[in-house]
Formats: sequence, C-alpha cells, structure tokens
Amino acid sequence: MSLHNPISVRKRHPLIGAELTGVDLRCPLDNNLFERIHSLWMENLVLVFPNQSLNDEQHIKFGSQFGELEVHPSLAHRSSENREIYRVSNVDESGNIIQSTETAWQYINLSWLWHTDSSFRKIPSKGSILHGIETTKKGGHTLFANMYEAYEGLETSIKKRLDSLYVMHDHDYIIKQSRDLSKKSDKGSYENLPPVRHPLIQIHPVTGRRSLFLSPHTMDYIVGMERNESRELLDELIHHATSEKFVYKHIWENDDVVMWDNRCTMHAVEPFDNTSVRRIMHRVTLVGDNQPISIEST
Repeated sequence: MSLHNPISVRKRHPLIGAELTGVDLRCPLDNNLFERIHSLWMENLVLVFPNQSLNDEQHIKFGSQFGELEVHPSLAHRSSENREIYRVSNVDESGNIIQSTETAWQYINLSWLWHTDSSFRKIPSKGSILHGIETTKKGGHTLFANMYEAYEGLETSIKKRLDSLYVMHDHDYIIKQSRDLSKKSDKGSYENLPPVRHPLIQIHPVTGRRSLFLSPHTMDYIVGMERNESRELLDELIHHATSEKFVYKHIWENDDVVMWDNRCTMHAVEPFDNTSVRRIMHRVTLVGDNQPISIEST
C-alpha cells in the first residue's frame, strides 16, 4: 500500500456506498488525505469507515475538517457535554432505555421514516457523520438511497414536469407523523423553524449533477398543487426512489463510522424493538454551504 495513498476502497453497492480502510479518524487529515476522502465521498455518496474507536471530541474534530457543524434543534437529543453531538439513541445519558411514553423516545422513532437530515432548514445540511457506539443486528440497519440515480431513472416527460416544482418542508410536519407525539401537549423543546421552500430537483454544488430532493418526513406539499394531487405525486416519487436497485443497506458493527452526502441521498432506519434493544449512535451534521440549487437558477 502506497505511503501516499494509504486508503483501501471496497464498493459496498454498485450505485452507492464504499468502505474505506487504512485511515484513523482520530488523527488530523493532511491535505492529500482530505482531498482523497472528499473525492471518494463525492463519487460514492456514502462512506463506511470500520473499526473507528473514537470519542465524541475526536468525532467532532473529524467532522469539522469538512465544514461547520450544526447544533440540532431538538434540545432533548443534544449531548449534554458536546452540543454538536446529536444522540440518535433510545438510551439516555444515564444508560437507561428511554420509556416509550416519553417525548424523546417518540421523536427518535421518526428516524425510521425516509428523510434527509435538516431538510427543514433554509440551508439544509450538506452531510452527516454517524458513529455506531452500541449497535444491534436485530433490525436498526440504515438504508441509503442514491437520489442521482433515482432522478436519472425517471422518464424524460416526468423530469420535465418536476423541473419547475417546489416543495414546502416543515419541521412541524415531522411531529405530525407520530400519532402519539402529535396528541401530546408537550411535544418537546425545539428551536423556532418556520416552513421553507425547496426545489424538487436540485443541482449538486460540487458535482453539478441533478438529483431528486425528497425528505418524506418534512415534505408537506408541492407549491401550487392541490393537496391530494401533491401527496400522490410525492408518494410515487418516494416509492420510485426507494427501489432496491437504488438502495444500500448498512448492517452496523460497533465503531463503524458512516459519512453521507445529504444533497444527493436520503436514508431511513429499519425498525427494531427499541423498547428492549439498545441502540446508541452519535452524529455530527455538516452545515450546508448554500440553499438548494434549482434548475431554474442555473
């Protein structure tokens, strides 16, 4: 293995996902190594780094090399020690499984829906980096969909129809997806996040490629379209984009670190019995560089 190119790359799926070994994420990346990882990230959309026993501070430092880190709007899921760490966990910081009646448990279950991180922001996240601290094989796998290929797989007539459409994304729409949470008077503490309008087709600022911009847990409606027609079209696109040929399923091992590009993927967690099976994952989320680029704006 070359000293100048220590990374070994193995495809995890023909269209999305690659495993990278030969790099220690606890150590700062030099320019060459950073550029190599960034290039592989743009090419493969999802990167898997196995056997990375890093703490939260090291996780934050690794993520910070790729940009500013978000602070998640859900107060209950922020780490009490590092506000950049979002705890995707059914276990509290005392080590106890969160009760299913609690708001925090009901909110985290919404990650089982297909989504794109921070699609509810005016400038959505450009990427996320998730560390599997305590994982399970009893479900809890993560599915990633290639939204470039989902777009390319559409008929030309459908692409033309979608090119000028915009969708309203709303953080409150996430809450409505949980029957139990939406009934509660205390729905948790969140930052104020007004609805935002995003193009249904976006152009990646680095690769220049077109992709579907879908985030089912925040997409309320298509602007200028009747609600029923809007819902029908969005559901058809979601079904298409999550076809098996576009999706990589990541089966977690402890200390896997997975990094994905939110501008051209969406993801979901496979359900598991989170009333009894522990799953602790810590995430840092990269602040976006720009509002989604529409076809009309180019």
